[in-house]
Amino acid sequence: MGFSKRDAPNCTVCPYRQDCFYWALDKGAQKEWKDLRIANKFEPGDVVFYDGEKPNGVYVVCTGKAKTYKTSRSGQQMITRIMGPGQLLGYRSLLAGENYSGSSEAMQESVVSFIDQAAFDRFLVTHPKAAIALLKKLAMDVRESQDKAMDIVHKPAKARVSDALLRMMHMNGHKTPVVSGVKRKEIAEMAGLTVETTVRVLADLEARGLIRREEKTIVILDQEKVKQLSTLTS
Repeated sequence: MGFSKRDAPNCTVCPYRQDCFYWALDKGAQKEWKDLRIANKFEPGDVVFYDGEKPNGVYVVCTGKAKTYKTSRSGQQMITRIMGPGQLLGYRSLLAGENYSGSSEAMQESVVSFIDQAAFDRFLVTHPKAAIALLKKLAMDVRESQDKAMDIVHKPAKARVSDALLRMMHMNGHKTPVVSGVKRKEIAEMAGLTVETTVRVLADLEARGLIRREEKTIVILDQEKVKQLSTLTS
């Protein structure tokens, strides 16, 4: 099955609406944004778009999680971003008029909305405040990418794993922050480390009482100390 109006969640009652680009819009723009979207359901591992493809619109993660990643010639992946509900996906390549510089796939059962390029361009022309909000988001994303590049150069493994956990954690009905639906391999890819090193760091964090590892979830027991570790430099 492809994208359809039927699968597009209702932004007005979406529990993630305050985290979405939708929330930065005025009421008129919100209604149009809601009406423009079509959506599709993705299973874990389903590809949203491929590295090198030409963008033909903008995606929004409505539920679940999606990752963008680069693959080296040797086949090793490095996750560049993990997007949760409300976050735009693939929009930077669309705005730049360039092919995607990485691939994207669902990490768990997800619903992803889509607005085609022509409709998106008309929307930005009609709603200048939306264009300004998009520029602000773009600037924040560029800053985040720069910070991550600096972290890989200067931070030790423990700080990089801690930072990856903080980026991936959520509440979503839990009493304490958790990282769920994420494999150890994906944490390693996010941190730019080997799986072996990542597993060792996670074991150390657990031994220190900062996290608790469960079958498919990592519970963050001491968020403040994990934050402190994430700022360490080599």
